Amino acid sequence: MIDLKNKTALEFYFADHFDTVLFPVLADIYLKEDDLIRAKKVCEIGLGYNPKHAEGLYTFARVHLAEGNLKGAEKVLITLLNTGSIHLQGYIMLAGIQQKLKRGVNTIESSWKEVLKIDPHHSEGLEYLQKLKKKSKSGNKTKKKNTRKKSLGTPRPMKAEDLESLSISPKLATFTLVKVLEDQGLFYQALDVLDILEKKGKNTKRITLEKIRIQNRLPHHKD
Repeated sequence: MIDLKNKTALEFYFADHFDTVLFPVLADIYLKEDDLIRAKKVCEIGLGYNPKHAEGLYTFARVHLAEGNLKGAEKVLITLLNTGSIHLQGYIMLAGIQQKLKRGVNTIESSWKEVLKIDPHHSEGLEYLQKLKKKSKSGNKTKKKNTRKKSLGTPRPMKAEDLESLSISPKLATFTLVKVLEDQGLFYQALDVLDILEKKGKNTKRITLEKIRIQNRLPHHKD
């Protein structure tokens, strides 16, 4: 019987059993000791044998977060939630990270809604959606003043480096742009464009399918 609080015992066991499902326990000990290098290594090895281990993925996301790698943490959390695991803390962390990364409003809203499905009384989630509702009401009043649309000329070809740092204008948001961004591997920017299209009231069914497809293409975790 292994003492799960004994770091030395866990280290010896892990050294002989890389495929053990107990790897998040050892990684968590390293994480609490601020030994991020060992915590990360244990997660990488453990997930190599158990790629859908929910707690292992969550611990790995925490390691990325401790390193200040928000995008890395986001990718791992999306992988975690795509396993079908109902992981409340995973959704809470994802929503908070997406807010810091200034992801599209609909993307953040979707994450908080998943939190509230599991915990309907979660204060931060309720507060975010309430603020969003108020902002939406005030925004609808000012929109009515400008209804005329200006025709757009043919856009110049964009380079990959241009696209990566591109701040998407609602006027440029099209399904074609989504495809261009996706082909360049800029999946998060493509998701942001889909958020804009959804806000403009475009084909919601297609947008939903596109989001699912693109989210499934997000890389697992890369150093």
